Parts: sequence; structure tokens; C-alpha cells
Amino acid sequence: MIRLANVLIIDANADRSAALKERLARGGYHSGVALTAAQGMETARTEHPDLVLIGSSDQGDAVDLGCRFKSEPDTADIPVVLAVDRLVAEQCGRCLDNGLDDVLNIGCDDAELFARMRPLVRLATMHAELRHRAAMARRFGVAARDRMTNAEDTPPAILIIGDDAAPVAAILDGCGDIVQAQTLYDAEELLVRRNFDAAVLSFAQEPEGLLSFCSQVRNNPRLFNLPMVLLAGLGTDAADAYRRGATRVLGRPVEPLILKAAVLTLVRRQQLRWSIRGALNDSLADATRDPVTGAYGRAFLEAYLASRIETAKSQDRHLAVVFFAAPNIDVVRQQFGDDAGLHLTQQVGQWITGLLRAEDLTASFKSNEFCVVLPDTPVHEAEVVMHRIAGVLAYTDFAVREVYQPIKVWVQVGCTVIGAGDTLDSVIARARQNLD
Repeated sequence: MIRLANVLIIDANADRSAALKERLARGGYHSGVALTAAQGMETARTEHPDLVLIGSSDQGDAVDLGCRFKSEPDTADIPVVLAVDRLVAEQCGRCLDNGLDDVLNIGCDDAELFARMRPLVRLATMHAELRHRAAMARRFGVAARDRMTNAEDTPPAILIIGDDAAPVAAILDGCGDIVQAQTLYDAEELLVRRNFDAAVLSFAQEPEGLLSFCSQVRNNPRLFNLPMVLLAGLGTDAADAYRRGATRVLGRPVEPLILKAAVLTLVRRQQLRWSIRGALNDSLADATRDPVTGAYGRAFLEAYLASRIETAKSQDRHLAVVFFAAPNIDVVRQQFGDDAGLHLTQQVGQWITGLLRAEDLTASFKSNEFCVVLPDTPVHEAEVVMHRIAGVLAYTDFAVREVYQPIKVWVQVGCTVIGAGDTLDSVIARARQNLD
């Protein structure tokens, strides 16, 4: 069975571990259980799971065990979550101070459980992609970072949205650049103009369209990573809020330290994602780059994808491959010259890359054709990405050097996911079959 992720549960309570393992299995997650801290550490070192959930430790404090994971080089990049029966402010503060990735009330419903796990699993995918891409770059003589456990030390920018923003701003005072927006409309204007590391929505009277705003942000190609913390009143359906895109839902009233820990933990995660994105770019160098488009070259793609296919098969993981072709670039080249065709091709590649996640790889496959590799992505999600990008490209007016009219591109697409018997050639042939 294809796995969404490999989770390690560390808990001295065997019954609780078994119940959590069964619950995660219903959501498509494969779990291993360690009843002792020593067993958990050894399993993490040898198997490198995507996520560690710590319920309790036979060696004392669960937070201290989480700190051991973060202090050892072999396990420092594994997201670590404390699974508790009740949120306690002091414990949340300690997890924040010691670099743990989240604190989860294990009694939450499935909508919250899986919504909270997804971004952590995605962070694990980014770490794995960084290791994989750096190893492949070394085969091409390119030195690239393969680990990134801490974000760059930059002051965060936090947007507080709502007519009850002042108390939140007071709690977060001194934590970074705090910007307030009174209405959802004001927030939309600010989000267009600048980047934020997190947003907190705090309304005394929740306005109509609040959850629609969350959905719009989550579906925006530029903002879909933005963490959003919703301070919810009694009338808010928390499960629906998670489904609509909220990253964290906290009921009112909320203890200040719990709110502060929740926001700053998400800020740290967002900044780490940006740092990993920068490190992933280390592998894009002259030896790996296509000289025409600036994307990864075909030689790197084929070596990388062959390795990725074998890894996905051995670990029972999703791997999607998408092709984009713009055949009418040749018409532009014939009508306006080679430089115009080159400039348009470069722009198409840049747009595709810009509309993808950091862990997705874009490569030039042949003239006017790009291949995208999406790790840990099932086919239905890959198809959504494919059609979204194709739609954006088709409706974009491209400005081309020395061409004094807007240029449209006609996009052909193809998509597949790997199967047990696949090879590099079979995957590429199946993904490209709609292009020929």
C-alpha cells in the first residue's frame, strides 16, 4: 500500500500507542511504535521516519526526549511533535524554546489531526528532497547543502487581521514586525504587497466570508504556504475551518503563552521552509542546468528521476511526473526570431517553477517542453497542480523582448504516477503520451 508518510510513535503507554497507530492508518499513514526512549532513538537513527510523535518517555520528561532528537545530527531534521492529553501553557512554551515542531492534543478530531500533520509531513518531504538532490548534484560535481535544521535568523513579519487585533499584538509584542489589518479586505491588500511569515485572524464578531478568506489564501499560488492561526468563537466549526485552510484553530479565550507558542512555532516552520528552498537551489549550477532555459537539464533530470523512482518503489511512496509542452513557441520563433522564442521559453519555465512547491523539480526535457517531478504526491493532487499551471500559462499575456504585442502560449500536458514495475523510460513515455 502506498504510504503518505512513515510516522514513529514513542509512548510508554502501549494501549495509547496502539490506538494512535490504528487511527493514523485510517488516514493513510504508516506507523511504527517504540515503547522506550532508547528504542525510539535507535529506530529514528536507522529508519529516519518522516515524523516523530512523542506521547511519554520511560526516561522522564517527553520534552527532554524531543530535545535529544533535535540535538543529534542524524535526527535533527525530523519533525518532532509532542502528543498530549491536554494543552498546558508551560509545556507549549518549553516546546517552543527547545525547537520542537508542534504540540498536539491527541484528543482532537480527525479533521484537526490530519490537517496539523500534513504541513509537518510536507516539511519532512522538503528535507528528504534536499538530501536527495544534494546527493545527485555531487554526482555532477556540484557541492550542495544536504541538511538545513535551522531557519535563517531574521525577524519575522506577522500579520494580525481583525477588529480584535490589539490583544494579540500585545501578546506578540517584541517578536518581530507586527502589522495589523482591520478587515479582510485590508489584509488582502497587504498580502499582495509583501510577504508574511504568519497571519493571525482575531475578530470579536466573525465576519461573513472569514473561512472563504482562508480558502482563498490556501488556493493562491503565492500564498498557499502562509500559516494562518484562527482565534475562533463558540459558533465556529473548527473542523470546517481546518478543511478550509486554517493552519491552527484556537478557541477563545486562549492562554497568552499557548497563542504565542503556536504562532511562533509556525513562524519558525515557515522560515525553515524558505531556508530549505534556498538550499535546494545550491544544486542548480552550470553542470546541472540547461543553458537555454535555466532550469535543470535533461541529463540531471534522467539521473535524478531514475533514482527517485527506485526510492519511491522501495519505500512505497507516491511520485508524480508531469509534462508541459508549448508547441506554438516555434511559431513565435519563426515570426519574431530566435531571441523572442528563447525569451518566451525561459519565461514559461520560470512561471512553471514559480507555481510549484519548493520540493518539486522543473527540468527542460526537449525544445519547448518541461518535465516536473513531484515527490510524495498522489495522482489526483498532481492533476490539480498540472491543470492549475496550464490554466495560468494559457491565460497569461507574455511580454517578449522586441515584440510589441502580448504573446499567448498553447499548453499541452501529461501526467502519471509511478507503479511497481516502472522504469525511467516507461514513466516518461506514459507521462508524455498526451503530448505526441
